[in-house]
Amino acid sequence: MTEQQLKSLISSYDNIQLDDRSSEQVSIYSMGDEIMAVVKNASQPVQVSLRCDPNLAKLLCDKYESVLPSHHLNKRRFVTILLTGQLSDDEIRDQVRHAYEETSQLLRRQN
Repeated sequence: MTEQQLKSLISSYDNIQLDDRSSEQVSIYSMGDEIMAVVKNASQPVQVSLRCDPNLAKLLCDKYESVLPSHHLNKRRFVTILLTGQLSDDEIRDQVRHAYEETSQLLRRQN
């Protein structure tokens, strides 16, 4: 999956917007005030940080070398995925959907 395909996928979800905190280095996608995903621009390999259930985050980090605790975000709530091919495009799509669902649930709990 290319960076542009990933960004298009993330943007395709309802109520997800490119956050005004984005910069030349990163594209931040959020729902309301809550971050769902951060894509590091022009990175090789493509790098994305996604909101994730803490238990699933630990499992993914243990299973895949290309899944790491997020460096600049809450390490329990976000994982950083390097798109090296270790995870298939379908698995990446599943993780983006999971991040969307986690963000939606967080916002529902806050209201």
